[in-house]
Amino acid sequence: MRAVLVVLAGVLAALFASAGQAAAHAALLGTQPAPSAVVATAPSSVTLNFGEPVQVGAQGIRVLGPDGSTVDDGRAGPVDGRADTVGVAIEARAPGTYTVSWHVQSADSHPVSGAFTFSVGHATVAAATAPTGDPGVALLYWIFRVLGYVAFAGLAGSLGFLFLCWPNGSIDRRLTWGSWIALAVATVADAVLQGPYGAGLGLDHILDGGLLAVTLGIPLGTGLVLRLSLLALTAPVIADAFPRGRRTIAALLLNGLALTWSVSGHAAGPATLPADVLHLDAMALWLGGLAVILLAKPPPAAIARFSRVALASVAVLIATGLFQSWQQLSSLDTAYARLLAVKVGVVLVILYAAWFSRRWLRSAAVRRSVLVEALGAMVVLALTAALVTTDPGRPPLSPEGPLAFDTGGPHGQGRLQIGIVPGTVGPNIIAVTVTDRTGMRIDVAELDAELSMPDKGIGPMPVPIRRTGMAMGGYRAGSTELPFAGRWRLAITVRTSEFDETTVVRQVQVT
Repeated sequence: MRAVLVVLAGVLAALFASAGQAAAHAALLGTQPAPSAVVATAPSSVTLNFGEPVQVGAQGIRVLGPDGSTVDDGRAGPVDGRADTVGVAIEARAPGTYTVSWHVQSADSHPVSGAFTFSVGHATVAAATAPTGDPGVALLYWIFRVLGYVAFAGLAGSLGFLFLCWPNGSIDRRLTWGSWIALAVATVADAVLQGPYGAGLGLDHILDGGLLAVTLGIPLGTGLVLRLSLLALTAPVIADAFPRGRRTIAALLLNGLALTWSVSGHAAGPATLPADVLHLDAMALWLGGLAVILLAKPPPAAIARFSRVALASVAVLIATGLFQSWQQLSSLDTAYARLLAVKVGVVLVILYAAWFSRRWLRSAAVRRSVLVEALGAMVVLALTAALVTTDPGRPPLSPEGPLAFDTGGPHGQGRLQIGIVPGTVGPNIIAVTVTDRTGMRIDVAELDAELSMPDKGIGPMPVPIRRTGMAMGGYRAGSTELPFAGRWRLAITVRTSEFDETTVVRQVQVT
């Protein structure tokens, strides 16, 4: 058992070492040539600069000539060794408009895509852009994501029920081993599907070694490898190979498995990881326990204990769910927010069924109520799988473009990209991205902001803006109250050294 604990400690250490690497979806900061630009001479390559590291497949950037033919060399990749800049060589000889269609993976495994045009000599009618995704791959990817959550719930929940509610009971090994096998299959499927999904390619690329290498190079890939390792260590626990310490080892392994999802989520970080793990644990104890009640038919005393465990799990789910929503949501007008609202509605239905389960605890009707709970929980897991593949939304960039600054000192020139959500009266989120003259994200010594509305005699009001810690150059001010509609004056002071600073101003329209 000591050897198992040593191996387990090493795996968990690797998990924590990778924690915090996942960030929000990558934002395109600039391209070369620039979108809609008309250049005199044909470029030899197309490059894209993002706000954080991205991964791109060999066919992740496609360039079509004025006649619709492909002019890229099909070997897209990083530029000058920079993780946030990718490009592809092209042969652009004919004058006219060229169409660039790109598809990359952000650090949190989500695909980000787009298209733009540039012209050589003069503009012509642009060719149609290349397809940006395969619906069959996306559907399979979602199915195996759902299977992964269900399998984890079956594995962790059944063991939890046995340890916490039915110590002397016996659960059909088909439930635990079936969940273990299903989780292993789902993990492997995620690994081979992530590449085509992220690159917008079809099922004929699921065995592409290059795409698999791209997947293993992002936090999601690390999480999948560690998940398989932890699953291998979990097999002896299911087989009851440890006469002592089985509960402790199981708890460490199952929490480690939950952590493999957390480290590759939307915004993994020290503040969100514990909440993510608790959320998954509570979900597994609740749903897995329901499965045990339906399949193993435990005695009323065990069901009564589970009722208390389920109540605590619901409380944890609600608390951590509220925290996660607060962390993720930047706007209510997004697909992510709408999916989350549906998920909350389904959870309320489940809680209603759970209330009846507690009332009918010692009657035959409890199984019908538990079945409703279980079916509702399956819907919640399906929605959860959709949520983790949906962009939570980020503050939209200012339509006026970047705001240039020059502090007068060495390396003191750069640009500020400003976004404000929702841009209406009330609480707002202000996001600022700092880049140098070349478009590379940079941190500065200090960034301060003030808001004022001179025509109403309001302000200046200091805005507490802080570094996000998720990527270089990212700054954010949350819950900034704007009490009046109209044109506000946002003044941002940039300090690049002890003595060099400047203040730039942008007018912000609030509705």
